[in-house]
Amino acid sequence: MRNTRLLASLLVLGSAQALAEEKWYEYEHLYLQGGTFIHFSSSDDHSGSNLLIGLEAQKSNNWLYGLALFDNSFGQFSQYAYVGKSWDFSGKLENFHAKLTAGIIHGYREPWDDKIPLNSKNGWAPGLVPSFGYKKGQFGIDIMLLGNSGLLFTMGTNL
Repeated sequence: MRNTRLLASLLVLGSAQALAEEKWYEYEHLYLQGGTFIHFSSSDDHSGSNLLIGLEAQKSNNWLYGLALFDNSFGQFSQYAYVGKSWDFSGKLENFHAKLTAGIIHGYREPWDDKIPLNSKNGWAPGLVPSFGYKKGQFGIDIMLLGNSGLLFTMGTNL
């Protein structure tokens, strides 16, 4: 847990510095994505739609920021606002990339407020999401690790 908080803090600080060095609102393109997630273990409490939609601004220096909207596993409307970094594997694994995002998750409220680490009673928690993906032209797919709970599969396109 401590390592996760440290890594998230470093990513947010690095993102803040990178965004401060240039106009944060300038981006190369927008990336619209939608997806679904699966759990590593099932529960009778899971009642969410398992659907997500997100919009991400991707900068030419591989920094990014975005917002994802979804119903969490318990049917509660939730959001993830984040900043992050992408790394391309050009030359070795053409068109493949890895991403790491850090941000704020909102929406996990009682009685499921204990389902994500460091969640406050009003539903705010830090988030850290690593992913691996493939992008060719305007279209891409990603697989994201959602802690020890599950995987998120997304498809997206540049706007």
